[in-house]
Amino acid sequence: MNKATKGAVAAGAAALLLAGGAGTMAAWNANAPMTGGTITAGHLTLSADPSALPSWTVTNGATTETNVDIASYRVSPGDKITYTGKVKVGIDGKYLKAQVIADTTTITGSLATALTTTTSTTLAGQPLTQLTEANDGTTVDVVVTFDFPKGTVLPDNTANNASQDQTASLANFNVKLEQV
Repeated sequence: MNKATKGAVAAGAAALLLAGGAGTMAAWNANAPMTGGTITAGHLTLSADPSALPSWTVTNGATTETNVDIASYRVSPGDKITYTGKVKVGIDGKYLKAQVIADTTTITGSLATALTTTTSTTLAGQPLTQLTEANDGTTVDVVVTFDFPKGTVLPDNTANNASQDQTASLANFNVKLEQV
């Protein structure tokens, strides 16, 4: 076979491959308008109830002290420091579920890592583990407990003695409404 014939065969084969790979040369489609609308995202909001003064309580074993001035309190191992306050929740979303939790990132100081926190919410004395759109606009009671347990080992593996005179600032700690 001469060079011209080989070239023509190669060009024809290439054309067939290109045409065959593309399927048919016609591509049909159709469309129709659908009834729709604009969707809007819901939201979560949280605000402190300005009419309710928060309170602080400290418990160590069987001893409980109420109305503690937390700014001047000197914590010791075994103390459980409890914040009690009220927040108004905003929950807008048909299937949205949320919970109120302590935002531990807002607790600062070298003693902060030695504290563990638990948060509970109630409405009319009844525990709430999840809040839904049905709770939108409701004011709920929030209890946050900061536990400084005996025998706490700090992250650098030093014993409790290293925590003496250390601080944890609760002055600006937050609670947050978080989707679950």
